[in-house]
Amino acid sequence: MAVVDSSGTSRRLFSTSQRSSFTDQDSRMNATFLTECSFGLAHDKLVQVITDVQPFEPYWEELSSIDLSRQSLESVARLKEFMPRLDSLMFGVPGSVRTLSVASNLLTGVTSFSHLLNIENLDISHNDIDSLTQLQCLRHLRELRADGNKITSLDGLQKLEGLTKLSVQGNLIREVDLSLYRWAKLEMLNLSQNRLHQICGLASSLPGLIALNIDGNALEQIEPGGAMPRLRILRASNNRLQTLNVAPFGNVRTLYVDNNFLGGLVKAERLGKVENLSMRNQSCRDFHLPTRQFRDVKRLYLSGNKLRSDFIDEPCYNLIYLEVAACRLTGLPKELARLVPNLRVLNLNYNFLEDVTALEGLTRMKKLTMIGSRLRGTKPLIRVLQRMPEVEMVDVRMNPCTLGWYLPLLVRDVPGALQPSENGDEHEPGQGHARGCGWQELDAKFRSSLPDDVYVGRLGYRGLVMRACPRMRMLDGVEVTEKERTKANHLLQGILSRQAKSIKGSGKSGPAGSSADGGGS
Repeated sequence: MAVVDSSGTSRRLFSTSQRSSFTDQDSRMNATFLTECSFGLAHDKLVQVITDVQPFEPYWEELSSIDLSRQSLESVARLKEFMPRLDSLMFGVPGSVRTLSVASNLLTGVTSFSHLLNIENLDISHNDIDSLTQLQCLRHLRELRADGNKITSLDGLQKLEGLTKLSVQGNLIREVDLSLYRWAKLEMLNLSQNRLHQICGLASSLPGLIALNIDGNALEQIEPGGAMPRLRILRASNNRLQTLNVAPFGNVRTLYVDNNFLGGLVKAERLGKVENLSMRNQSCRDFHLPTRQFRDVKRLYLSGNKLRSDFIDEPCYNLIYLEVAACRLTGLPKELARLVPNLRVLNLNYNFLEDVTALEGLTRMKKLTMIGSRLRGTKPLIRVLQRMPEVEMVDVRMNPCTLGWYLPLLVRDVPGALQPSENGDEHEPGQGHARGCGWQELDAKFRSSLPDDVYVGRLGYRGLVMRACPRMRMLDGVEVTEKERTKANHLLQGILSRQAKSIKGSGKSGPAGSSADGGGS
């Protein structure tokens, strides 16, 4: 609305509702505009500074060093685009800085940090650093990340007693003697993907350690040298462990030791608080894990190990996730529903199971996968699923009963078929979801080319499963849509109506035929 004030000037007024309707939109537009302006100004400022510092150098991509100190720069974004060969940068970082990330650059072991004595958080990952001795002056350092370098030892960190988090993943460290260190406050230590063949002094030097990751090394044993009561997470997968005494880790909650040579665990009865236990793919002749050693576990991963049919013989009331894929199972434990009454997720992929009756009574099941087994009929499966009111996902592809209805599968086509997510119920957010979308597109093309009778058989089977499981969201790797539900329901209603007419017709003809025969006799 336009009005004229006492001075004769025309002004435009908006009602409160109009102003509020424009406020959010304007704020978003302003935020985007300001962000673009900020990047643009930073870019222009960087170009101006480089021109001032190197006025006689026409080819910036050839420069290997530059001094940008005392230039009042707010950002060095896109510096790598201008100078891809830069290996020496003087930026004039203020000595008061407490957090610094210089990851993915060309820093070396001689880079000096002596002017950053107040720094607390430092990230020097993915550089060309081969030594950490230049960090020994950083007495206030609390968190250090030095992944993906060429570091061969932890020398230089001995006196950093305030460290709480240390990650040196993906380096060249072969041996660690922690008795030389006094890291009483260290809570997280990541030594994964190195070349470790020995680590000692864990208990005496790291009394406060909560999480230890030593995946992907060459360790044959783990001897902490005492109890570690505060340790909650121990990851030691992809090593050469032949025995593992878990008594020192009595309070651990998560224990992952996949891809080793373990036939079992020593003194595992003392793991009274463990919630996640993973022992997949042990390269040993006889793998045996007594039920008493995992009966309090919530999530159990045993894929890739040969198991007997009675691998569970005591009640496991806490177990909600069980993964026993590719375990060469020919049968399941008797009274499985009594042994694991609270089971939510069950992975039985790539076994030799011919019957699903052992699954009866698992009323709290949400996800069931039996890819690549020996199921011959769908009727027993549907009867079992009818007694699983909460089930949301079922996958029985690559069984004789479903073989012609879907594309053939390889292990790599099934996200989590043998190595599912460590988060428990869900697959990894990125890769698994992408593969699932790709599979559905392939399935759509395959389904459109099916002969009519095969297509009707598939739709009828899926419709019966949907009726048995009203909460079904994903069936055999294909998302269940409302359109498919409607189509399958119409198909089943048509089949039932034809069957009813057939039965009614046969009922009428039956007495007539018998009377005619009687008359003839």
